[in-house]
Formats: sequence, C-alpha cells, structure tokens
Amino acid sequence: MSISLSGYTGIKIGEIHTLDDWGLLLLSVEIPYPEPKIKTVELLGGDGVIDLTDAMGGVKFSNRTLSFGFVLLDKNPRLWTEMVSKMRNYCHGKKMQIVMDTDPSHYWEGRCYVNSTKEDQIHSTVTVQVDAFPYKYDVLSSNDPWLWDPFSFVSGAIRTIDDITLTGADIKIMIPAGNMPIVPIFYVSNIGQNISVSYKSREFELKEGANRIPQIIIGVEETELIFSGKGTVRVSYRGGSL
Repeated sequence: MSISLSGYTGIKIGEIHTLDDWGLLLLSVEIPYPEPKIKTVELLGGDGVIDLTDAMGGVKFSNRTLSFGFVLLDKNPRLWTEMVSKMRNYCHGKKMQIVMDTDPSHYWEGRCYVNSTKEDQIHSTVTVQVDAFPYKYDVLSSNDPWLWDPFSFVSGAIRTIDDITLTGADIKIMIPAGNMPIVPIFYVSNIGQNISVSYKSREFELKEGANRIPQIIIGVEETELIFSGKGTVRVSYRGGSL
C-alpha cells in the first residue's frame, strides 16, 4: 500500500526539507509563548511591588523551546539508524534557521536537538527541539527585493528600502511599525558632505562604513528618520514577530 504525501507539510532546517529530503511526516508542532522577563522589587512596609519590567525599554523575553514531532516509515532498524545519524550529523547541537511550510514569511533561529525512538518494525518517531530566540524573524530584510511568495497579507509589512542618495537637501523616510525592537545599521558611502540622521528630535553623525547607534530603536512603532548631507546611505534591519 502506497501513501500519498501531497497533503503533508514539513519544515526546512537550514537547506534541508524534512519531508522532501528526509521523508519525515510532520505530526505535531509546539510553539509555546516566550516567558517575559519580569522584574519586581518588594516594598518593605508597603503594599504591592515596584514593577521594573519596562524600565529597559519595554518587555524582554526569554528563549523558547520549539518542538516538531515526526514519524518515519523506516520498516527496518538499519534505515532508522542511518536516518537518525544523518539528521544528528546535520543539525544536532548546531544553530540553524527553521522555516515552517505554513509560515514561509518568517524563520526561527536557534540550537537544534534531535531525539528518536524506534517504535516497531514499521515506523519510528523523531523529535526536533529548537532552543529558539523569542522572536521569529522576517525572511526578507530591508535590503532584500520584495517578493510575493513569502509575503503574508495578514501580518506582513513591506520593509524594502532602496539606497538613499543625499544631495544636500533633507530626505525623510518612514519605517513601518512592527513587533520586535531593532537597532538598525546604517551603511554610508560616497560622502561628499557630513551626513547625519535625525531620530525623535536627536541628531547623530554618520561615518563612512557601518554605523550602529544604540539610541536609535525602530521596529515597534512607525518611525521617522531624516537624513541630511551628501552621499549614499543604506538602512539595514530585519523585522520580527512573536
């Protein structure tokens, strides 16, 4: 009896697809919510606590453990041993990117762990766990050309930003709102006159090459950046979502 795999989905671990390349049938997916890092200080002699959770610029989150359960129709112990060894050599203990077929516009990043049990002579179970960063990243960054295929019309945002050519007049760009706070990198070239960027009424000078300014945080609310000077600026960042 043959089994049609056309209705099954899988995940991509690095460059390997679990169904297409390994023949694993995805049976379960567990993506728990990340634990917020709550910080409180007890009030001696008073009611309640002082909540310092938002003191460092909003809620921060701990890593979360993703779990993907598969079944392998191996039919013999030797095939099971070979497949599990192949998987562990490929990703066990390694930091990898994970893309789900059901969420192609994002990827998870974290360290992978492979476990497997030979259930009987017909099949075995395989579990891939990922100690993942709390946010999933956008597949497309601000420097990538916008594509239809991975874009989500439900939660996606078009973040592509072309190189900015400055000729002396101020140029304003708007960064769309998102969910993950990000410190962007400004790549500056062809400087003909001092280049600066204005963010929330504060001005920062940009030097030739890569510039990372911790005070400039984008990605949560719509943000206005105003550039002045002469030269070329590229704004590089990657959005994310819980």
